Formats: sequence, structure tokens, C-alpha cells
Amino acid sequence: MQLYPSLRLSTIVKHYLIIRNEHEVYANYRLFSDGNPGLVFHFKDPFLQQSDRQSRYVQPHSFVYGQLTQFNDIRSAGKLDMLIVVLQPHALYALLNLSAAELNNTIIPLNMIFGQEGKEIEDEVLSAPNLAQAIKAIEQMLISRVNRFQQTDRLIDRAIDLIYHANGMIAVSDITKELPVTERQLERKFKEQIGIGPKKFMDVIKFQYFLKSMQKFPLDVKLSQVIYACGYYDQAHLNNCFKRHVGVTPLQYRNNTHLLAINLMQVS
Repeated sequence: MQLYPSLRLSTIVKHYLIIRNEHEVYANYRLFSDGNPGLVFHFKDPFLQQSDRQSRYVQPHSFVYGQLTQFNDIRSAGKLDMLIVVLQPHALYALLNLSAAELNNTIIPLNMIFGQEGKEIEDEVLSAPNLAQAIKAIEQMLISRVNRFQQTDRLIDRAIDLIYHANGMIAVSDITKELPVTERQLERKFKEQIGIGPKKFMDVIKFQYFLKSMQKFPLDVKLSQVIYACGYYDQAHLNNCFKRHVGVTPLQYRNNTHLLAINLMQVS
């Protein structure tokens, strides 16, 4: 289930995602990039995070995560009840006043990154009597931080708008023709404010557009009917993108009936 933020926070929060399962589930999941960082609150059993091939550790009950540049494997260890604050691509830079690239591929407990404020918001959210009160507490905290730290870069906002409008099917040179910026400047700004370069970001947005387009078609429709419309040259090109982003084939993803979110799928 998705819920949308208040208008005042729409430039920082993309949406709220609620994932629940009252039954105990012990399964492996794969998480991959959707181009957005975020905050996570576990009301029940946190996921087990894969730290390397041999070991896992329990995720904190609340944490910040940065941009993903590679897919991650996690495991559910009981009942799922989580609230994910899916942030806009530039939001960590705006909220924390630090380079977003420093948080790539990391999860950091809220109290470590927000200090006492993080501990207080975790307690308030996890003890809230209902979802509406939990979201209200989150929004109050985010508005407070936006008022203190937000740095508005209209050039990056415009560049992101161009990329979304083109569903990722745009070249860096097209952006530099529209905006007063060089490719080098755009690369630096993206890595600082979003965490990844513009080409990587475009690649992620195009891939997400393909996944959303694929979901609109029944299983008996051939993938080739979607491939070209989404900017891929052929099946081999698409297969390479799936291998890089998800580590599975397009058909394995399409036939998966255990998606928790468009970028979170059960793998066993």
C-alpha cells in the first residue's frame, strides 16, 4: 500500500510504502535500486541483512538507507510490518547537509545519523497507536529538518524532472542543451546531491519504467512488445540490464508472484 505525503513535503518525500504480513515468513528477498533513498521503520521483526556470503545481521528497527548501486539480499525472519519513507532522489542531501554519495549502499540507524532526534522519532513512530499518527510524527521531524538544512538547487531539480519526463530515455547531452551546465558540473552535482552520476540515474529510471510497463501486460504477452518502447535495443540488451540490476532474467522477474514492492522480490 502506498500513501502520499503532505503537499509541504512533496519535494522531499515521494511516497510512504507499507508492507505487512501477519503470518510468519522465512524467505530470502532481493532488493535493488529504484533511484531513491529512504527511511525504514520495522514495527515487528526486522529483516536479516546479508553482510557477506557467510553472515547476516539483524537490521535496526529504524534506519536511513542511501542509493543502491548493486542488488542486496535480505531475509525475513518472522512477521512483516514496516513503513518505508521513500524519499525523493536528492532528499538526503537536503535533510542531512552532507554528500549523498557517502551513504551509498549503507544502512545507518536513525539515532546514529540524527542523534537524540533520531532516537525520539523511532520511539514515537514505533509506539504510535495507528499509521496516521506514525506518519504525522515522521512529517513533523522531516519538516523541521528541511527548514534547517534544505539547500535548493533548481538546476538539479530541473534535470531530474527532464529525466523522469523522458522515463530515463534521455542523454546527458540533451540535458546540457536545456540547462546552463557542463557534463562535468552535472556529474559532480548528481554525485553530491543524489549519490550517483546522471547516466547511472537515467539507467535506473529507465529500468524502473520497463518494470512498471511490464506489469501492465498479462503474462501471455511477449516481452518484445515492451522492450523497444522502453528504450532497449533487443532481448540481449534487456537481459544484460536485468543481470546487472537484479541478478535474474526478465522471465524470472515477470513470473515471480512474491513481490513486496517493484524493487523487492522473493528469490527463494
